Amino acid sequence: MRFLYVYFLLLIPVILILFFLKRKYYKKSSLKFSQVSFFNNQKSLRIKLLIIPEILILAGLILAIAALARPQSSSKYEIFQANGIDIMLVIDTSTSMEAIDPSVSLSRIENAKARAKEFVLKRMNDRIGIVVFSGIAFTQCPLTLDKDALINFVDYIDTKITKIDGTAIGNAIATAVNRLIKTDGKSKIIILLTDGNNNMGEIDPLVASNIAKDNNIKIYTVGVGSREDYYEVDDMFFGKRRVRPQGTDLDETLLKEIAAKTGGEYFYAQTSDALSSAFVSIDKLEKNTVEFTKSVNYNEQYLKFLIPAFWLLLFGFILKLTVFKRLP
Repeated sequence: MRFLYVYFLLLIPVILILFFLKRKYYKKSSLKFSQVSFFNNQKSLRIKLLIIPEILILAGLILAIAALARPQSSSKYEIFQANGIDIMLVIDTSTSMEAIDPSVSLSRIENAKARAKEFVLKRMNDRIGIVVFSGIAFTQCPLTLDKDALINFVDYIDTKITKIDGTAIGNAIATAVNRLIKTDGKSKIIILLTDGNNNMGEIDPLVASNIAKDNNIKIYTVGVGSREDYYEVDDMFFGKRRVRPQGTDLDETLLKEIAAKTGGEYFYAQTSDALSSAFVSIDKLEKNTVEFTKSVNYNEQYLKFLIPAFWLLLFGFILKLTVFKRLP
């Protein structure tokens, strides 16, 4: 709260001083009596309450002066403009993504989904879409700001979603690029997560990467899986048993080249924690720009003083001229 014409408030102590001087020195009409003992205990209640209308009038005057001083309340607020980033998450759903990470007893695909959801919830001002791929690639979710919808789409991802096994990295990149070149975002990135090498599809990954580069789209590649991962298989004699693959199909050379060609980075995530760290690193590297503008509004509050001042003065004068009217 502030008062625009604060100098009006100087009238308040002046009025208070005049009020007390009047109470102390104002000479009332009097009659002389030879004895006053008769009146010692005869003060009427009306005489005792004569000060009430004066107090009401005094309070009304003080509030009226406060209203003249133009009280104002201030409200501060910030307007921010976020320049979001358009992001396509490209997730491998080939059957090799069913391999289980022994450190957390979760499959590669479940790890990828969990870390993708964490990443999505951190990027509240960014439009994010999802491409899934194995032998073919398609858009699972177009670019959107609706994070709840994105989380639901991530939950539905599994290794049977495309119904065709294999790893078509080139097609996956091309599908994501096709989505991004149609937007007007100032910054566009692709996060490609895979555990294999390009063995399917009509489009060469490096050709697709060149198209991304020509359209100022940066690609971050993430290779997942390790030799310690295993598959659970059904054995007719021993039930479920663990089988470790002889090696890994991950083509790190290709993923590094894709990232370098477009100005991105490559991350190798052997474990769930390493995959989480990769997403954290990408989150830090690709920060959106937020601009804040501070502003202050002042709202007039004089009516909060003027209205009670009016009623106090009104009732004060009514009481003074009626109920507490002095006899001549």
